[in-house]
Amino acid sequence: MRKVGGSLAAFLFVFTFVLHVSAQSFGDVDRHWAKKEIEALTNEDVISGYEDGTFRPYTEVTRGQFLAYLVRALDLPAGTSTFPDVPPTSRLYEDIAAAKKAGLILGNANGQALANQPVTRSDVAVMLDRAMQLKGDYTNRAPLTYKDAAKIGKYAYGAVERMTHYGLIRGTADDTFEPTKIATRGESAVFVYRMMAALDLIGGSIKPVPPTPADNQEVVVPVHEDQYIKVRMNTKGVPLTYTKQTTIVHVLSTDEHYYYHMGSTSKPLGSLQVTLRKLDNGDTFVFTKFLHNGDNTYSASVILPFQQSNDYSIAKYSAHGTVDQSHNNTFGVDKTSHPTGILSVKNGVKVTNEVMMGKNYISVQRQTNYANGQRSVIRELLNERESYQVLTNPSQNLVTAQMNMSVQGKAISESWALLSEQPLFASETNRNDWFKRTILEYGSINNWFTADGAYTKLPWSIEPTYQMGYGRNINRLQGGIYLTAYNANQERYLRDLVVNAVADLDVFAGGAITAGDTPVFETEYTSTWLKKAYGTTAPYVDTRLNENAALFLKNTGETLHVPQIAKANLRYADFLINQRNLGNTISVTPSGYLIADYYKIGADSKKTHASLNHALGEMRFLLETYKQTGNTVYLTTAREMKEGIENLHPKWIRPSGDLWYQVNSDLTFSGGDYPDLTLMDLLLSQNVFAETGIARSEIFDQLIRTKTAYLVDNNISIIKPVVQLLHDQGFSDLINGTYRASSSRVDLNERPKDTLDLLAE
Repeated sequence: MRKVGGSLAAFLFVFTFVLHVSAQSFGDVDRHWAKKEIEALTNEDVISGYEDGTFRPYTEVTRGQFLAYLVRALDLPAGTSTFPDVPPTSRLYEDIAAAKKAGLILGNANGQALANQPVTRSDVAVMLDRAMQLKGDYTNRAPLTYKDAAKIGKYAYGAVERMTHYGLIRGTADDTFEPTKIATRGESAVFVYRMMAALDLIGGSIKPVPPTPADNQEVVVPVHEDQYIKVRMNTKGVPLTYTKQTTIVHVLSTDEHYYYHMGSTSKPLGSLQVTLRKLDNGDTFVFTKFLHNGDNTYSASVILPFQQSNDYSIAKYSAHGTVDQSHNNTFGVDKTSHPTGILSVKNGVKVTNEVMMGKNYISVQRQTNYANGQRSVIRELLNERESYQVLTNPSQNLVTAQMNMSVQGKAISESWALLSEQPLFASETNRNDWFKRTILEYGSINNWFTADGAYTKLPWSIEPTYQMGYGRNINRLQGGIYLTAYNANQERYLRDLVVNAVADLDVFAGGAITAGDTPVFETEYTSTWLKKAYGTTAPYVDTRLNENAALFLKNTGETLHVPQIAKANLRYADFLINQRNLGNTISVTPSGYLIADYYKIGADSKKTHASLNHALGEMRFLLETYKQTGNTVYLTTAREMKEGIENLHPKWIRPSGDLWYQVNSDLTFSGGDYPDLTLMDLLLSQNVFAETGIARSEIFDQLIRTKTAYLVDNNISIIKPVVQLLHDQGFSDLINGTYRASSSRVDLNERPKDTLDLLAE
């Protein structure tokens, strides 16, 4: 709890009747968007309620009041001098004296504090910036994308950039900053809470001290004031020695990395990295990674102790079915499965903590180096292991989860867990449905999570070639499938997966997303098919994967109200427009063309093909961007691509009645088409034409009819979303009573699907 100066406390009681009313008793914040922050700051004695039991979150705040909040939040020492317009008799004298001593306020040209003037959002940014600099080197900046950024005064512009980067300022729902708007008590509570959270000041100005490790084979890592984790080498004679700790900020999360030597410090056998990915809602991913360069195999455990608990239960994925790991013609066999399940830790019948427990993944990094200095990198999976114990100690009121790891020689051993003080699923039905869906769609839902991103099964046609080859696939790093599910039921676990996916993409891009420079993502492994056909090796750009990542970031920004990423699609749209200038297109008519599916920076590979599904996706992406911005440049490019597609009809149609997959740079056709994806792209394109005032394409309708007839005549199943689109667009005559029923995978989930979900499938 933070101290309040004696004279100020007396004044609050006698003159303004503002009292420390418990947050739960405020009658006017239950439905306020800042309820959590108001309650937290009230409990910290940073801000108070009124005698009538209200908080008055919409009351405007003065410059002096906001400074007082900062002084209390930081627990600053008293000052001895103030400003001429703040005499010792002022109720804010002590707070402003402390603020002046700390450098939070400098005064105007006349040496005045102007403490009674309303505080603008620009003023708030400057004060927050100065407060943060008192506690460390918080100097990184985020390029401002707010619509009204030009209206931010020069005195505050740099502060707004820095506070936006560190997440203290996020803008409004319509992507504005409103620099001259007066801050309210509710808004001020949020600003100060974010600062305290960033500085780890919530719950006390002194960080709690975790217990001392039992010996040199154990490390203890604090998660927050009530929680810590241990990592222990169970094999005797293998010490762990601390080397360093780093912090990296992402959008909506922060990574705290702890590094240790494994074995002798003079000649270590390898390393241990523990990463705490702390999400904005208080939940934490724990990623553990051993890199073992020796020959022996050791045993280790990640230990999660929970105080004030005496019971537990486990909801297991395995209770809902078994993953079908049969051979896939593209990916072969995927030997991964799903997480273990959710451990619910209890005190009596009340759940105090929940943990999603992942499994232990053992792998070896494989890579191929190229003469140009670049490389193709994958992991060869050796084993997925599941080993854990949950122990209760009634005398200590303690429940301990222990996740065991095999630290294999010449290999990487990784595990993960997600910790929460809230239920990860509010609905047991939603939890069970997600578990079932994960089992049935395990090829689309990730299970091997790491601090570097999720690893998923790759096709056999990769370099270096390994049947158990896994990698960081951009389409699987982006969390569109989780975002769609979260929008349907608002479950906490799904939101956590969305935020984790944003962090994964940021890690993959080297922090570019947090810096405000949404990248065009390059694949880090080589497709042997592309290499043989065009000489293309990693890294290269896959247009379809980038569409999905850009859409995911944009939609996440809109759903979670993060303006910083709500325009992530614009960078990729501009990349598509620039492809013609780069010569990475296939000309069909003087004005109509298609963009090649892949782009390699540099001149060491040939121009690749353009597939119909890529071209349709790019065209639709540009039209969606036009709808968002009104910029006709996107509309013009989309029309030119539409012209290119249409002028290749009827050559798109194979003699069998199916569609060709791709058109080559010499305008020849090759490749077998997907069963559903291109048909779905054609149908969705007609929808977006209607939304942007473009006449329905007769040629697209012919391609739809041709493709559907081929599927029906050959008794090939049609997935439910496509069936619905066919009905909606008047093609019921093609499928009624003639198509084979869709698979159980699709039948499992009856929810309506948006573009992201369709693309994910």
